[in-house]
Amino acid sequence: MKHIGPAVYHLSLILVRVVLLCPPVIGEQAAVPANALVPVEELRLANGMTLLLVPQPESTTVAVGWMVDAGSADDDSDQTGLSHLLEHMMFKGSRTVGTRDLELELEALAAVDRAWTAKKDLLAKMEQASPKKRQKLSPRLDAASSLLATAQARASSLAFLGQYSFLYSQQGGTGLNANTYRDLTLYYVTLPSEKIELWFWLESDRLLSPVFREFYKEVQIIHEERRQRIESTPSGPLDEQLRLSFWGPHPYAWNPMGRAADLDTISRQNALDFFQRNYRPDKMTAVLVGGFDAWQVETWARQYFGRLPAPSKPGPESPRQPLEERTKERRLEATCNCPPQVQILYPTARFGDPDADALQLLSAVLNGRTGRLYRSLVLDQQIAFSAFTQQISWKQKGEFSLRAESKGSVDPAELIRAWDQQIDLLGTEAPTPQEIQRAQNRSIADAYRSLKDPTALMKQLLIYQGLGDWRYVNQWSGRLQELSSDDLVRVAAKYLVPDKRTVAIYRRPQEQATP
Repeated sequence: MKHIGPAVYHLSLILVRVVLLCPPVIGEQAAVPANALVPVEELRLANGMTLLLVPQPESTTVAVGWMVDAGSADDDSDQTGLSHLLEHMMFKGSRTVGTRDLELELEALAAVDRAWTAKKDLLAKMEQASPKKRQKLSPRLDAASSLLATAQARASSLAFLGQYSFLYSQQGGTGLNANTYRDLTLYYVTLPSEKIELWFWLESDRLLSPVFREFYKEVQIIHEERRQRIESTPSGPLDEQLRLSFWGPHPYAWNPMGRAADLDTISRQNALDFFQRNYRPDKMTAVLVGGFDAWQVETWARQYFGRLPAPSKPGPESPRQPLEERTKERRLEATCNCPPQVQILYPTARFGDPDADALQLLSAVLNGRTGRLYRSLVLDQQIAFSAFTQQISWKQKGEFSLRAESKGSVDPAELIRAWDQQIDLLGTEAPTPQEIQRAQNRSIADAYRSLKDPTALMKQLLIYQGLGDWRYVNQWSGRLQELSSDDLVRVAAKYLVPDKRTVAIYRRPQEQATP
C-alpha cells in the first residue's frame, strides 16, 4: 500500500501503482508496443468503486469517464434494449440538475406513468378484441393518448431539459457521450484540467439521484435510432437475423438497442429497477487521463464518489447461458439491395482465454494487403472486392467472423469455398515466422498511434475492466510475442470448424445461386 496524505490508515482508499500495456479493445482491435508503458494509479473507495489515474502533466485537458459493469446482456429477454434506454436516461439530469420545481415535477412524472400504463393496458385489450370491439375501444384510445400527451407536456414544463449537457459545454467540455455494449456501459467527456471538480460533482450527482425525464419520448427516439441504423439499411435486418441464428437464446443475440416490440413494453419503473440493481459503486470504475493533480483527484474522489452508498449485499451476476453446441452448419440465404457478400461466424474463446490471443493474431495474419486472405481472394483469384476477419472476445464468449464482398458476377458461395481452402491451407502451410512478425508489427504500429489519444486510452481501460480485469493488459503483449505458428494452426483447427459455424449469403434480388 502506498501512503497518500494524512489519511494514510483510512480504509476508504487504497492506492496501488501498476504499469499498463494497452491491448486491443472492442471495435478498436489493436495490439500495443512492448515499450509503451503507461503508469496507472488504482484507487479503491470504501464503497467498492475503482478509479484508474493516468497523469499526463503536459496536458491541459483530461479525458474522463466511468463504466458500469452491466450492458445489454443484463437485459431480461422480454425487456431487450433496457440497458441502452437507461444510458439515454442518465443524461436527463437529477433532483438537483434539470428541474424547475422538483416536488411538482415528480408529481407530474407520476401522472405520466399512470397515463402511459392506462394507454398500454388499453392497447393490450384492443389486440385481443374482435374488430367490432376494437371499434368501440378506439375513442377510449384517443382519449388515453390525449391524456398522456397532456401529462407529458406538464412534466416537460417543469423541467430544465438539457441542463446537464449545457453545464459541461458551458465549461469547455467536449465529446460528451456514452456507449452501451453487451457487457458494460461507458459514460465519458473531455474537460479542461481546471474543470475536473465539475465532473466529479455532476457524475456523482446523477448517480445519487437521477430523474428519468421524458422517458416515453426517449423510447421513440430509440425507435428512430433503430430505424436509421438497422431497419432502413440494406443489410441491417438480415445482420440482426444472422446474430439471432448464431447466438440462439444467449443474451448476446440481441442488439444493444433491443427489439422494437420490447421497447414499447418497458416502463420508467423498469428502468429505475435496473438502475438500482446494477448502478452500484462496486460495479463501477472511473478513469482519468490527462493533466491533473493526483492528490487533488483522490480528495475529490472521496468527497464526491464516496457519497454513493456501499451496497448491503452482492450485486446480480450477468446471465450465464452457455452457447448451445452445434453439430451442423447453420445457413441463411437472402436477397438484399446491397453488394453480394458472405458473412461467417464461429463461436470462440472469451476474454482472458489464451486462445483469444492466438485467434487475434491469426486474424492479423489473414488481414491486410499483405495478409493471406487479401492476397488469395482479392489479388490472386480476383473473386472478392474485399475480405477481412475479426476476433472479438466478450466476457462470456467470443466470436471469429469473416466478411467478404463478391467481385463482379462472382457468386458469394464461391467465397465460402475459397475461405475454406485458406483454413485447410493452414494445416499444410503454417504461417511463417515472417508472416507472424509482420502481423505483430502492424498491430503494434496501429496501437501505438491510438495511445496518443487520451480518450482512446481512457476507453480502453474502461472496456477491459468491464470485460474482466484491466490488469490483464499487463500480460497481453507478452502473450502475443510468445505465440507461434503451432498456436495459430491449433486454434484454427479447434474453432474454425464448418459444423459449428453460422453462414449468411446475401445476393441481389435478380441474382440466382450458383448450382
